Amino acid sequence: MAIGLLGSRPVAVSAGDEGSLRVWDLPTLAPIGEPVKVGGPIRAITTSSFPEHPLTLFVKVGRSEKTITVRRFQGQPLTVTSGDAKGAAIGRLNGRTVKVTAGDELHVVDAGTGREIGPRILLGEDNGVHALELVTLHGRLTAVVNDNGGDENEPGPDPLRFVDLASGRRLVGIDGDFSTVRKARVNGKTVLLTVNRPEGSISIWDPVSRKQIGLLPGNPPAPSALGGESYGFSRPAFIEVSLAVGELAGRPIAITGGGDNTVRLWDLGTARQLAATVPPGHTDSILAIAVSESAGRPVAITQGWDGQTIQWDLATGRRVAAPPPDTYGSLEDIPADRLRDRTVVADRAGGGRFRDLVASSLEEALRARDERTAPWVTQVGDRTVLFGRDGARAWIKDLATGAGIGAPVKIGATTPLQLTTLAEIDGRPVLLVSLKGTTRILDFQSGRLLGEVSGVSSSESPIAVARVRCTTGVLTRRSGRLYFWDLRTGRRLTPTLRGHGTRVLQILTGRLGDIPIAVTAALGGEIRVWNLLDGRQIGDPLKAHNRLVVMALGYVNGHTVVLAGGKAEKVLMWDLGR
Repeated sequence: MAIGLLGSRPVAVSAGDEGSLRVWDLPTLAPIGEPVKVGGPIRAITTSSFPEHPLTLFVKVGRSEKTITVRRFQGQPLTVTSGDAKGAAIGRLNGRTVKVTAGDELHVVDAGTGREIGPRILLGEDNGVHALELVTLHGRLTAVVNDNGGDENEPGPDPLRFVDLASGRRLVGIDGDFSTVRKARVNGKTVLLTVNRPEGSISIWDPVSRKQIGLLPGNPPAPSALGGESYGFSRPAFIEVSLAVGELAGRPIAITGGGDNTVRLWDLGTARQLAATVPPGHTDSILAIAVSESAGRPVAITQGWDGQTIQWDLATGRRVAAPPPDTYGSLEDIPADRLRDRTVVADRAGGGRFRDLVASSLEEALRARDERTAPWVTQVGDRTVLFGRDGARAWIKDLATGAGIGAPVKIGATTPLQLTTLAEIDGRPVLLVSLKGTTRILDFQSGRLLGEVSGVSSSESPIAVARVRCTTGVLTRRSGRLYFWDLRTGRRLTPTLRGHGTRVLQILTGRLGDIPIAVTAALGGEIRVWNLLDGRQIGDPLKAHNRLVVMALGYVNGHTVVLAGGKAEKVLMWDLGR
């Protein structure tokens, strides 16, 4: 975050992990112009010892960084008055102007002669400095350093350290774990602002007493960014909050931005929020994509870690009205297009209610997915059925009457339904159980084993089913290769599908015009489309972000489209044609 001027107009400037630069009006935070792409994640917007300097960005490129200077935006000069505080700080020491920098040591340089003055002040070997500010305490110039203390303190909290620059003496600091520090003038007094980890809140401190005198809520991170038992991982890049301070119409302000994809404007005199932007989409990982219909138009419904459910018009790519309800009271209440998704389950505890996993809250969705006995509303051929289990046996039932279809089949007490696949052979509903190098074909019509195909197995996930020339085929994967088999005979229907250099994570099947296709996504975000008539790749690989998590196929105005989403918090869509 930074505060600056676009011409003579006060603005806020934000730079994101997705590699775009955005400019906002102050105090409304209305967007100005379109985002500017700079080619990589932006790590910092620098400030300077001298006000109103051109905006400079630190951009990550591979394992290194490059600097980009942005002098104009929409044809007007763009200057920064307050931004990142990692650079040199300017102050007055013993009547001389000095420049102070922090690293493994604090260096004090006479700005007039360029000579280093004062005592040697060690901070720590391989010290990582987050920010440096200078304040005057009892008439003495004091450095306030937010750093990690070097190798000796890692891992550990990153507090504020106070150092008297004339004597080199360390003073009492402020304990805590902070990601940056800024100074501001509020009601005629100098205060310090820190970003508190992991909460993302902003503390306001009196540097003389070292006491907290105010607290701003800041930009709290999403739960997944904090890790823990519920999520199993942490995302440190998404808990950082950027902070800039300045003045607007004579009053002290702060600008914050963080992993919630929101820019916030704060009045430091009252500690109140003045304005905030509204994120256009998800603010955390996208975990589910379902393609459906709404009012006769094709839509995608996405669910994220942020708890949001968003509906998108596939024809325009725009966010549309509210998504489907979380629950339905009866089968008659569920639109036919929703019944086509494997995202609606019967809620046995709710007296026959049905829960839509894409439209419901994330916590409910995860609990339902983890429950091995939860029935699914899904399809066998063109027929929509209720699919579930009782102990070691799986069953399918008619949705309208609840009556069993055929006979239950034995899958084993420890086999999760998520590792089985429903299919149809010669009009007969069957269940494919693919484990340990063999796929068993269980016939719901008789309740018995219909056959086994050795060598056709994909025990990591359900196998994918496709119909080609009146033949039911199955797609399995091994590392980056895919195999397309005749389910009856076990013979290959096409040559091996080669192209992915990393492990295949997802397989979808559908149609591109009259051609049966498979769409596969591999580790790293590469997506390929395959012709299942001959096993050849269709077109060039599609490149999603390397944080790909979920994928879906949809159909818009006769065109087949591929949708992908994940930790990058956005949905990508490609038109494969007719």
